Formats: sequence, C-alpha cells, structure tokens
Amino acid sequence: MKTWMIGTAILAIAAATTQAHAEDAAAAPTAEAPDSSDTASNEDIVVTGEAVHFANTRVTPEMIERQSALTSVNDVINELPGVFVSEGDAFGSSDWATSISIRGFTQIGTTIDGLPNGGSGYGGGSKANRYIDVLDLRTVEVSQGTADISSRSNEALGGTLNYVTSDPENDFRVRLSGAAGDYGAQKFYARVDTGEFAPDTRAYISASHSKAHDWIGGAGKTSRDHLSAKITSTLSNVNLTGFLSYDDADESEFGSVSLAQFEADPDHDVYTDNWTGIPYIDQNYRAGSRALRKNLFGYLRGKVDLGEVKLSLTGYYHRMRGRGDWLPPYLVDVTADGAGATESEYAGGSTVIGGSALGQVYFLTPTGAAAAMIAGCTGTAGIPAQYSPSCYAADATGAMSYRHTHYENDRVGFTADADWTHDFGAITNTLRAGAWYENVNANQVRDWHRVKNPLLGLAYDTTPYWVQFSTDYDTNEFVYYAQDAVTYGNLTAAFGIKQYFLKQTRAELFDDQVSTGITSHSDPLISAGLTWKAPIDGLEFFAGYAQNFSAISNGVLGESQEVIDRIKPETADSIEVGARYSTPRVQASITAYDIKFDNHIVSISSNLVTGIDYLEQQESVYLNVGGVRSRGVEAALAYRLPMGLMLSGSYSYNHAVYIGTGNAEQDADVGITPGVQVESSPRNMWVLSADYKRDFFKAGLSTKFVGDRFIDTVGGEVAQSYTLLGGYIGVDLADFSDKLRGMAVTLQATNITDKRYLGGGGGGAAFLGAPRTVTASLTFDF
Repeated sequence: MKTWMIGTAILAIAAATTQAHAEDAAAAPTAEAPDSSDTASNEDIVVTGEAVHFANTRVTPEMIERQSALTSVNDVINELPGVFVSEGDAFGSSDWATSISIRGFTQIGTTIDGLPNGGSGYGGGSKANRYIDVLDLRTVEVSQGTADISSRSNEALGGTLNYVTSDPENDFRVRLSGAAGDYGAQKFYARVDTGEFAPDTRAYISASHSKAHDWIGGAGKTSRDHLSAKITSTLSNVNLTGFLSYDDADESEFGSVSLAQFEADPDHDVYTDNWTGIPYIDQNYRAGSRALRKNLFGYLRGKVDLGEVKLSLTGYYHRMRGRGDWLPPYLVDVTADGAGATESEYAGGSTVIGGSALGQVYFLTPTGAAAAMIAGCTGTAGIPAQYSPSCYAADATGAMSYRHTHYENDRVGFTADADWTHDFGAITNTLRAGAWYENVNANQVRDWHRVKNPLLGLAYDTTPYWVQFSTDYDTNEFVYYAQDAVTYGNLTAAFGIKQYFLKQTRAELFDDQVSTGITSHSDPLISAGLTWKAPIDGLEFFAGYAQNFSAISNGVLGESQEVIDRIKPETADSIEVGARYSTPRVQASITAYDIKFDNHIVSISSNLVTGIDYLEQQESVYLNVGGVRSRGVEAALAYRLPMGLMLSGSYSYNHAVYIGTGNAEQDADVGITPGVQVESSPRNMWVLSADYKRDFFKAGLSTKFVGDRFIDTVGGEVAQSYTLLGGYIGVDLADFSDKLRGMAVTLQATNITDKRYLGGGGGGAAFLGAPRTVTASLTFDF
C-alpha cells in the first residue's frame, strides 16, 4: 500500500478523533502540546552528552531547528566536533553521494534507538535516513571514538551514531506540515499523536511524501515515501516500547569529478541531463543511474525496574529490498549465435542463467547481428572507436544494456541487558552485562536488460537477457559484554570486556556453486576508564581506553578459502582524555584522543605476497596490513544568554594519517603513501552558531569551516577549504490572530553565499558541494 493511501487513512482517523476530543476541549482550558523535538526544558543545553569516561556529544533541538523539513537525518550531526558529513544536495537525496566520517574513519557504527542498522554501505546497507524522518527525530547521540560498551554495532572502528526517535506526545495532537523549495523540492507530512488513550499508554503514527530533482540539470528525479509508528506503555514496573517504520526511496545519483574537472566547470559533474542517442555518452545519463530501496524495520522493547536491578529485552526485525541501476554502453555477448546471426541478447525471449561473457556488442545491423567496425577507424573526440557511430555503417544502431543489481537483506535479532547497582557503604557498585544475537540472510542478484531503442531513451525489456550471478550470504553473530563500575566519592572507575563471535558463509547459486565461509571471533575487547567530579560545581574530568571492532565484510568471502582463513577482523585501540563543564547556562567540553588501527583488510597484488600458493589463479588477495593513526583535539562550547539567545561553537583538529604495510611495493600497490592525511578527512574544522527564540519568533545562523582535504590516498589531489553559512527564521502565527493558532511558518537556507566547493570523495575524485538552497515550511497543529 502506498504511503499516501496510509496518509489518507491517518487524516480520516485524525478527523474522527478530533471530533471525539472536541467536547472535552470545550469544557476544559486548552494547553499547547510541547514539540516532540524539544523534550528537554528550554533552559537546558545538551550539546556535551553524558557524564561517562569517553567523549560524546548530542544533537540539540536548535541544530534540528536549523534543518529543512526536507533534509536527511544524517545532516543534523554535521555541526558536532570531529564529524564531517557530505551529501550530494541539501536534501540528502543520493545515498551514493553521502559520506560520513568521524576523526578520519568511515567505518562508523550506526544504531536506531540503540539497535543496529545492518551496515551503511551502498551495496545492501541502510543508512539512518532509511529508518527515520527528520520530523520524527528527537536527537542523535554521537560517540566520536569509543561508544558505550553495550552499543550494538560490528563496524564501529571510529565511533558510533545512535539516532533516537521522538516519543509520543502526552496530549492528543494532529500535525500537518508542507514544505517546498528550490529544485522542485516538495514534502507533505502528517502525524497523529493519540495522547493517553489507555492508562500510561501513548502512540503516534506519521506519514510523509517528498520529492525533488537534482540541482545540476534537473533530469534526476528523487522521491521518498515514509511511514512510522511508535507506542509506549507502562504496566506497573514494566515499560514497553514498540516502533515500526517503512521507507520507499527512488533516488537518482550524482557523479564525482576530478580536481581538474571541478576547476574547469564547478557547476556540472560527469553525468548528463539530455539523452543523445549515443550509448557511450548516455551511459552517464543521470536518470539512468538509480538507487531503489525499500526498508521495513520494527522492534519491541521491554524494560523492568526492580529497584537495584534493571532488565531490558528487545527483539527486532529488518527487511530491505533494493536495486542499483547503471547503463553500460553495450550488450554482453553471452550466447554464441555465430557470425552474421541475430544476437540472442537483442532478439529477447530467453534468459541465460550464469556463465561468462564472450565479449561485448557495441553496434547492431538492421537484422540484429553484431555490426563490424570500419577498418582503421579511430573514433571521434571523446568517444573511443568501438563506441563511435562514425566507425560503423550508416544503418547500424548502438547497443545498450540496463544493468540491475538486486539486494535482499533480512535481519532478525534480540538484545538483552541487566544492570545491578548497590551501595556498599561509601562505595557504589554498578554491574552491567548483556548480549546481542543477530542472524542475517542476504542475497545479491545481477541481471542485464536490453535497452529497446537507444536512439530514443532508456526504456528496457523487463525480461533480462542474462542473469550474471546470484549469491547468498548468511551471518550469525553473537556478542556479550560485562562491565563493572565503582564509585567512591567523586571518582568512578569502570572496567569491561566485550567479545564478538561470527559465522559467515557465502554461496554462489550458479555455475560451480562455490561455497566459502569463515568462523571468527574477536579477542576479549577491553574497555576501561575514570571519571572525576572536581570540587568546582559542574566540572568533571574523564579518561578512557577501549578496543573497537569491525567484522570481516562479505566482499572478502568471494576469495578462495585459503585466503579467507588467513584474514582476521579489524580492530582499533582508542585512548581519550578530556574534561566537561555543565551548568544550566554553560556547557563546554574538550577531548584529546589517540586511535590506532593497524590491521586493515586490503587487496594486494598476489605477486607481492609470499607464503601462500595461489596457483596463479588470482591477480590480487586480501591481507591484514596497514591502517590509520588518528590523533587530535575536539572542543565544544554552548552558552545560553538571557532573552532567548544561545551561542555555540566547536573546533576539531584531526591528524589522521595512513600507516604503511612496511613494504614500499605493497604500499604502492595498495595506493597509499604512509604518513599522508586520510583522504576526505579535513585536519581543521570549526562551527559557530547563534540561535534566538522568544515569544512568537525564532531565528538562527550557523557557519562551518572545513579545511583542505586530500581526495586521494597518496596526497596528490587537494580539495580546497570552504566555509558555509546556513540559517533559518520562523514565526508562530498564533500571536497575530487566534484564528491562526497552531500555525507556524519557517524559512531555511543552506550555503547562503552560494559557495562552489568539493565535498566528500576518494580515489582522486569528489562530489560537487550543494549550492544555495532555500525551502519554506508551513505547519498546522490541532
């Protein structure tokens, strides 16, 4: 069922419920429900996070206010220290162009209300924006280096992001919101909060539809339908929470450019926006490069408070179905039809399952046979000979495929946690322990479809002419942790261990039906730390050490079993020391850190590896060599002045460099220069923000500076620094007329100065930074 059908049902329910509440409202004084994104008091500042032995920060309501209703939840963390977020446009419309790094690491753990997201990679992963609408977001808890020991992630070498959904409102409310802006951006959002419809039980359901086109040429259309529901209930000493979300995204992509291409034309990437009828050019047609993703995610959590003992049990399920689309400028020859015969791939009506490519067909005769090139033809400017229409007979037509890679992920898991806190005289002891189990069944299928008439457009045969591969992946993961924390006076010391156990298998379903697998586990991972509350009220110091972990990726399982058996999961050692200061008006923090990651899994040419007999069957193999060393300092400050004004800022210095393999030839083969700053990792960043909120008026400005970054791993290409200015202004219309009660208007703008810059990237290329984008939203509360 489409989200708009569900949204219509929501409005019908809302209308009926509004009528049911009308009589009560007439007999009782009205009370304005609090905004779900501002559950804390307006006098609180929550930028520095929790009092623990590791660095952590939290997105504030003001940071969310500065975002457009059309933005991605990933962008709200961009102002926090140590965090670098880059997206293809102001709306986060392209997963391909979205990158997040913390302290130079892109292997970052992501959780949704404390539960794992199942990975954030493009090929089958699901970033947080697949689970949460920004209008249903309460906050994001960011652990820049070391997460809480109970965090559920198996890829958190460089920190963890926990996206927290808003809770149902205490009172009944219907919220309708509409937003529009540059580049055809539109969004319609509806949410119904039931209030307390049963003893200590509240719920909400929300639905949204959004769309936009790319800012470069307009050919790339993106749309998204989203549905969320949440219920909370308290039964005696048991707290229950249920959450369900469904997301259906259809995204066009952005292309990365080299530094030279950007300097020549900062307004266009490598994609084109007009169909030319020449396959070599049209392989870059923006509307043909797409990411389609459908995500269903839900959990049920129960928490029991037994006084000194607290228990929690959560079960969850996630289903993802996706597809990635590209336009190769040829047909793959997979059937030996014979010289002069009509190509089976062109004729259609049959599908080849598995097998290998015999070659490529670039042009076809009027009968559908492979066209022969004109002898000696060298092509035209920018088009190689085999792709150039000028190198074939005048009646030959170009051949083209639409390649689809299908992704299926099904995850089911549970988490269990227990805390026991007891006072032993002057000593308070807290013992925590827990477990996490998850099973993942995944499948990837690649099929090739004939583009019917490349002269006219990308319409394709729905029946593929070739299904190249189908591969199953199965992962069983079990994790346990235990931690003991002892508090004596103002000093707290904590020590814990955590260990991962994984069983991973890969099975090719076609051809030789090769199966590989690995059973691995981490060493017991140690975490330890101290926190000390100083005699100065609100000041505390902390220090911590932790070992972080990242599981072996599915891609490694495509190697021979002999190679797989030698691979170990990746780990990183993190040390942090710092201080926090917190009062009702001022919050500040400073952290120094040192992270070492030196067993990176990399692909190296097999002739540069000794000790393994590869029978010369593989050109490259995977090894645990090299890594990253990240050292730096992060600082954050927020100050709330009288009269509704808040000033905040942060600064990050990050010296993140590559660790070599110890072998110069291997370093060159991997493509790194030891000691060079990690690609797409700025050494310096700072943010300055000001927010004003009083009576019916609110406004804010934020400026972020991002320093120079290498966009390759050898230190050759440098993307220049940039500074972006964003802001918002909003008015509550109720103060102008009682007839407008519950109505609010907000105007947001990003990159106000319309700066041209390069965002995130790698491999010698980067994505264009989004231009100035203005959106406006109108909200109705009933």
